[in-house]
Amino acid sequence: MNYSDDFIEVYDYKFGGDCEDAIRYFESVYDESSSKSGGLSYFNRNRQKICASKTFDFGQDLEVNPYIYKYVQPSIKSYTEKYDYLSKIDKVSQWRLCPNYNVQRYDGPEEGFFSLHNESSGTYPYRILAWMVYLNDAASGTEFPYQEKIITPKAGRTAIWPAGWTHPHKGVTPNEGLKYIATGWFYQLPKGEPKFDGHHPDETNIQEIVV
Repeated sequence: MNYSDDFIEVYDYKFGGDCEDAIRYFESVYDESSSKSGGLSYFNRNRQKICASKTFDFGQDLEVNPYIYKYVQPSIKSYTEKYDYLSKIDKVSQWRLCPNYNVQRYDGPEEGFFSLHNESSGTYPYRILAWMVYLNDAASGTEFPYQEKIITPKAGRTAIWPAGWTHPHKGVTPNEGLKYIATGWFYQLPKGEPKFDGHHPDETNIQEIVV
């Protein structure tokens, strides 16, 4: 069985105008005045991220959800078929698609995800995989320096990779032009009370979403 060396898998799909419809929906509901930086694009000081960002929930009846889910579902199916150990541990750890995900817009060189980061942390300890759907053809992609890999954005292109420290990544900066992405996670459901000093925001609205 041939595995890639980096566990970053990229899948190309195109389902009609779903990417365009997802962008349209995001722009119709995104409110600059409600962003965390007081009217400007969202600014995360800890991770040096500047973008327009809004969180959605697969568990809610939202127009945007099927546009995104169409890309995530076949991608994780292919990923688990290749790395079949994930299917085995699913029966034990019950890892699931996290209901919450983000749609983000990066516009021009002043915006971007500038710092290396990985998707699991003390705040989000249960994340096992991360996914990203590129919603438009863009100039600046996503860089994984340890794996010496850059993913080029293309509408419908979907990437899945491990959430742990082995896969830190960042946006290619300075960002050129306009880039739209949807990004989220798969995570393990905890059993009992978490045995750590922290919290798990992903757990707030757990839905039984099985891919």
